[in-house]
Amino acid sequence: MVLSALLATTLYQAAVFVMPVLSALVSTLFSRVIACPWLVAVAAGDGIAWMLKWLSNLPPRPRARGEEWRKLVDRRWSRLRQRMSYEAIAMRVRNVLRRETERAFQRCGALSPRAALFVIASVMLWLPLSAAISIGIHTILLTNAASLPAWIQLLHPVATVIAKSKLLVLPAYLAAWPQAKKHTWVQAAFRWAHRIAELDCMRKAAHRYRQTKQAVAQVGESIGIKCV
Repeated sequence: MVLSALLATTLYQAAVFVMPVLSALVSTLFSRVIACPWLVAVAAGDGIAWMLKWLSNLPPRPRARGEEWRKLVDRRWSRLRQRMSYEAIAMRVRNVLRRETERAFQRCGALSPRAALFVIASVMLWLPLSAAISIGIHTILLTNAASLPAWIQLLHPVATVIAKSKLLVLPAYLAAWPQAKKHTWVQAAFRWAHRIAELDCMRKAAHRYRQTKQAVAQVGESIGIKCV
């Protein structure tokens, strides 16, 4: 039991350390997925602008009028293209994500304890459900790749976003916890855990846990590994 508790604590500390990195990766992936349609629109806009300038060279349009038309197309499209650049779109997506996160914290802070507990339960349910949905979509697409249309394979990025969305809903868990811990069920669980911790066997286990943690830290230092 002591070794299991030490392993769980180590995994929790590793998850806390890795979580910001994974959140940043998910935000970058999400911004790239959102930006893909805009990049396609930019490429289509380049083609339309080139076609308009090519049509301006066709007779019987005067040469001066055609030159004026090409300058107008260049001026209008260059201005619009700057707004549709990848950097501008990524900045807008990050701003939207930041605003939505702040809004989620504000809304969850104003929830009742029961509603906050429901939010936490929904988040905990979505963690395995999103993984199951993503794995199911990938499996279906790979097993039926020969019979399904080629464009169906575009659902792979959608499945990846669904799998990584679990990291996007974790802020709701953190935002709802201050209200959820006021619920009577959570308070009863705290009292129950406190009573268990006061038992002699649990005190002995806690003492053995501290001894084991110190021993593991000493072994790690002896072989050059720093243990947290």
